Amino acid sequence: MSVFREITIAWNGKDYAVTPTMRLLRRIENEQVSLTDIAVRASQGKPPISHISLVLSVLLKSAGAPHASEEEVYQELIEGNEKTVLALVSATLEAFAPSDENSPGKRAARAKQAKGKSKSKETAE
Repeated sequence: MSVFREITIAWNGKDYAVTPTMRLLRRIENEQVSLTDIAVRASQGKPPISHISLVLSVLLKSAGAPHASEEEVYQELIEGNEKTVLALVSATLEAFAPSDENSPGKRAARAKQAKGKSKSKETAE
């Protein structure tokens, strides 16, 4: 089970589904790109476009998207329409946010619920 949720990134008229992994995260961080820095700077209205380009390129390539080099992504972020650019930046920010479904509290609640169901089956038999 992945700690991350599947996201969909629209690229060149096609949707690409990708579930980020720790391996992808390490690859991005090995390039000296901080996802926290991206989030902070984006919230200040100063998104680091070159860093976002790298993250999106890695995600899109891992999903099988052709023509998703850093340069191509950068060009889209600079020249694309506002709606497309906002969607790409949003995908970058949400990609590596842990899924709520996989939080320790949610897992514990599911385990407790499953245990309760198995006990009620035992008493019913």
